[in-house]
Amino acid sequence: MVFDEAALRSGFAGKRIGGRLQVVPEIDSTNRLALSLAREGAPEGTVVLADLQTAGRGRLKRVWQSPPGRNLYTSILLRPAIAPSEASGMTLMAGVAVAEAIREFCPQGVGLKWPNDVRIGGRKVCGILAETYLKGSALAAVVLGIGVNVNMPRDKFDPAHRETATSLFEATGKELAREAVALALYASVERWYGIFLREGFAPVRRRWLTLSEMEGQLIRVLFRDEVREGRVAGIDHDGALLLSDGSGTPLRITAGDATIMKDGAGKKEVEHAAGH
Repeated sequence: MVFDEAALRSGFAGKRIGGRLQVVPEIDSTNRLALSLAREGAPEGTVVLADLQTAGRGRLKRVWQSPPGRNLYTSILLRPAIAPSEASGMTLMAGVAVAEAIREFCPQGVGLKWPNDVRIGGRKVCGILAETYLKGSALAAVVLGIGVNVNMPRDKFDPAHRETATSLFEATGKELAREAVALALYASVERWYGIFLREGFAPVRRRWLTLSEMEGQLIRVLFRDEVREGRVAGIDHDGALLLSDGSGTPLRITAGDATIMKDGAGKKEVEHAAGH
C-alpha cells in the first residue's frame, strides 16, 4: 500500500480539509489534477496525494525532484471568498503552516525563505506552489501544492542539490511515517487558513516574520530583468518582499517577477524539493 488511506481518512474526520481525498500511486502533477477537480466543481478541502510525480513543477516553471516512496507530494483545493489580489498571501500562509507542522518533528532550525521555501538549518525541505482558478474576474479556487522531503537520504538527492536540500530524515536521523507528517501538515494548513479567513493576512505576516531567515540579510534579486541588491526590510501587507537598497524607499519585490540570487553568485538559485 502506497499510503494508509484509512489512517488519513480517520484523521480528516470533522475537518474542512480532507473531506474528499484522492490518493494516486503516480501522477504527472498533483496541482494539475487538483486544478482539474476545481474546474469540475470539487468541494473546498479536496486533497490530492501522490507517491510519485513524473512532472512536478516549481515556481517560475522549474522542474522539481519527485522520487517515489520517500516524500509528500500533495495539493489542497481551497475556495476562499477573497479578491484575486489577495491570493498572493496564500503562499506565505501555507509556508507558515508547513513550517509549524515540520517543527512538530524537528523543533530546531526550521525557517522560511521568501516566497515559498521552508528550510531546516538553511537547507530546503519543502517547496510550495500556489495556483489560482478564476471564473471571469472572480477567484474561484486556490490550489496549494506542497512538497515535503520526508525520508530522503542525502545520497538520493540530485548531486547539484545535495548541499542545499535536506529532509526530515537527514535533520532528525529517523524515518517517519509519511501519514503522520501529512496529517500534521493538513491540520496546520487548516488552522492557518481559518486564521487567514477570519483575520486576513496580518497575523500570517507577523508569524512569517518570526520564522523568516531573511530579515536584515544582504541579498541579490533578479527583478524585471535587472539585478538589485539590498537588505531585506521585511514583507509588505500583501506579502511582497521589501528590499532596502539605500534609496530611502523600500523596493517592493513580488513573487511573480523576482528570484532571490545566491549570495555573491551570478546565477539563479535552483529549486530542490518536490514540485507539483
